Amino acid sequence: MLNAEFVRKRLPENIEGRALAWYVVGVTASLLLLGWGLARLAPPPPPKRVIMSTGTEDGAYHRYAQRYRELLARHGVDLVLRPSSGAAQNLERLRTGDNGVEVGLVQGGLVLETDSEKLVTLGSLFYEPIWIFYRGKSVIDQVSELRGQRVAVGIPGGGTHALGMAVARDNGLAEPPTALVELGGLAAADALIAGSIDAALYVSAIDGPAVQRLLRAPGVHMMNARRADAYIRRLPYLHKLDLPAGVVDLKAGLPSQPMTMIAVTANLVAREGVHPVAVELLLDAARQVHGGPSLLHRAGVFPAPMDIELPLATDADRFYRDRPSLLRRILPFWVAVWAERLLFIMLPLLAIAIPAFAYLPKIYDWRIRSKLDGWYAELNRIERAASVGDPTAHVERINEIDVRLNRVKVPKAYLSQLYTLRLHADYVRGLLVAQREAKVS
Repeated sequence: MLNAEFVRKRLPENIEGRALAWYVVGVTASLLLLGWGLARLAPPPPPKRVIMSTGTEDGAYHRYAQRYRELLARHGVDLVLRPSSGAAQNLERLRTGDNGVEVGLVQGGLVLETDSEKLVTLGSLFYEPIWIFYRGKSVIDQVSELRGQRVAVGIPGGGTHALGMAVARDNGLAEPPTALVELGGLAAADALIAGSIDAALYVSAIDGPAVQRLLRAPGVHMMNARRADAYIRRLPYLHKLDLPAGVVDLKAGLPSQPMTMIAVTANLVAREGVHPVAVELLLDAARQVHGGPSLLHRAGVFPAPMDIELPLATDADRFYRDRPSLLRRILPFWVAVWAERLLFIMLPLLAIAIPAFAYLPKIYDWRIRSKLDGWYAELNRIERAASVGDPTAHVERINEIDVRLNRVKVPKAYLSQLYTLRLHADYVRGLLVAQREAKVS
């Protein structure tokens, strides 16, 4: 901030320091008050810790979150992972803010309309196909054909369980003789391979550990979603995907034929008010993890504001629309973040401070001249009134003014004007004395 010494150099020479100091103090106090207000409006300091609800420790959600944590750690941010039973529990934690959870992975189709009051989406990260694996020699291509069998639908609190129960109800599997088993993850895969259950439903990324195991398990088959169009028409948050023959493993020929799949998207959901820096870091990490090509999509598809069941966070929208700022491109991350915050505060201050201090010499000059002009006006009134009043009274008034002028302190640069004023006061006094003597004689 500009100081008094800098301002003194811009003022006319020999200006009285005490009067100048009052001006500097006043302007500085105003700028400090404005700076305090801007600091309150500026985004809060970047967080050093973000808490994320993930999923089961053997699932894809948790594995992806571990990669996010590594990327955020490079910028000095600790991404604390809270394992959960799955997407449904993640969503519930976000609703309540349980254990300080700020962000979480939530699959499409789980949110309620009322969630938009507290939650925002940062975008979709990847497809999560609905995988249905079954045992047996006969080909099954409709979920209803699993009636009467033992079907694993995931553990309560997980996204697989929520969607699996909905699929089971729609296909008449929610009542006996069908047995819906609350089992998921690798445990369900092991049970299917061992023959303890007849089928298992998953909502998982293609590289999920359980999915990868079952794709290669002998005697286990993947169901082809021949009714994909019907599901998508009934549930708009679903997507239709094509899995070419051999795309999973060319050598083993997996899958052995083209497969049609339906999928939801995994979305990064946050509580409203999440810090802008946390949003940018998480989306940047997601772009590094999910931005490349996969067996289900081409490069550059994710992350994206694809399924907007919740309002898109303002900072996420800015991330998708704009390139990183110039400061972010040329400076280290934390330096750029603090520089942007300081610029938010300092630019308005400088926009006011520079003109204020630049015009200070003119303001001070106006103040001195207005005082001297006031005395001149007073002398002029006395001179005009002397012709009709008592000259003696006016002489006494001139004498009082003269006494006061002797006590006036002005900078040396204005002394010539003060002495000129005194000469004019003597001149008016001489006129009044002459009028008084003329009346006496």
